[in-house]
Amino acid sequence: MDSLAATSLFSALNFIIIIFISSVSTDQINITAEVGQETFLPCRSPDNKPVLILQWIRSDLGSEYVLLYRNKKINLENQHVMFKDRVDLQDRQMKDGNVSLVLKNVTTDDRGAYECRIIQTETNSRTETVFIINLDVLLPPPDQTNITAEVGQETFLPCRSPDNKPVLVLEWRRSDLGSEYVLLYRNDQIDLENQHVMFKDRVDLQDRQMKDGNVSLVLKKVTTDDRGAYECQIIQTETNSRRKTIIIINLIVTSPGEPDGGNRDGPAGLIGLVLGLVVASVILVIIVVFVCLIRKKKACWSPKSKQSSEEPLQAEQA
Repeated sequence: MDSLAATSLFSALNFIIIIFISSVSTDQINITAEVGQETFLPCRSPDNKPVLILQWIRSDLGSEYVLLYRNKKINLENQHVMFKDRVDLQDRQMKDGNVSLVLKNVTTDDRGAYECRIIQTETNSRTETVFIINLDVLLPPPDQTNITAEVGQETFLPCRSPDNKPVLVLEWRRSDLGSEYVLLYRNDQIDLENQHVMFKDRVDLQDRQMKDGNVSLVLKKVTTDDRGAYECQIIQTETNSRRKTIIIINLIVTSPGEPDGGNRDGPAGLIGLVLGLVVASVILVIIVVFVCLIRKKKACWSPKSKQSSEEPLQAEQA
């Protein structure tokens, strides 16, 4: 009797397993997007069969969803705050099994591995399919800014950390100075160990608290040697990545009274040219007058003029 009961129980368990078995398959896709763009993460239900539950999740976000679809509608109750009003299904009707996710206004925080979990019911089983989409978010190319300062002035080179997130390392560099820094910030303080001698006691951060992401550089007593392209390199840590941003500032240094880097072709140069021409003209007139006077004097002492002056005297003597 016991053996018969055991056999019946074993058969029943096998029947239950056959009915409710879940088959899971996993595919991976890589997607790249730029900050600020709208992108979509592709996913499709196998065999275009009706979807009972659709889960878009990211494992590093805990138990909350990127997007959850069940009971034939999108459920916003357990959605992660990062994705509120920023995600939707590409096709809410899920035609042809399309369950792709639309992600708006992409940020660097959106980097990560997304799981598209599709649960379908069939005649005698429940099928779960998992697709993994790796999203990489690219930053736009380095920004470049031109700054002009005069010799002896104090100026600042503007730079701001993206999204105002905490800065792990800040490097102010100039490529022509080798491995030494203009300014280095790490471990929550300015590190003077590898600073170039040119900038000792001449540079500082505009705000050491870096409020609102302000990591601008103050440069005191500007000299012509300060001309060049400065790189502001910002390294930040995020939930699951490390981000580096580079901003380039071109510093132009002029001497006082020499706008546009010492270009003298302006009103002052034009006045100088006119004065030069006037002086040259006056000198030329003086030379011409002097030459004429010399020629007249020579004419008075010529033999012809001497002969004409002696003729009246000879006539009187006769």
